Amino acid sequence: MIKKTIEPTGELCVKFTEDELEKLNIKQGDKFSIKEQDNGILLEKFATIELDLWEFKRDILEFLLKESCEKDISVNEVISNIMEKVIENDNRQKSLDTVTVNLSSIADDSSYHFQ
Repeated sequence: MIKKTIEPTGELCVKFTEDELEKLNIKQGDKFSIKEQDNGILLEKFATIELDLWEFKRDILEFLLKESCEKDISVNEVISNIMEKVIENDNRQKSLDTVTVNLSSIADDSSYHFQ
């Protein structure tokens, strides 16, 4: 991890030195998620996943092409959008599971009384 002080330039970008790019294995076109953390931001690089479209059923391929044409985006972007939604839903479900477990443990504790 590298801590970097960002100087305001009026641009919406973060500039890295060649050494930082090499050390962090950042290449042109890499995408990142941005999270606020400790009075700063944390950039997390998205992972690359290779899919073999030959393994997809025809109806799935037709759906991907239809979405691509209707939204005027690449099939790659359609797949990325779908995966982001799946991950978001999975994270939301994990949060709900955690809340359920926490509430269950409180309800099982005899020192708490609910009216």
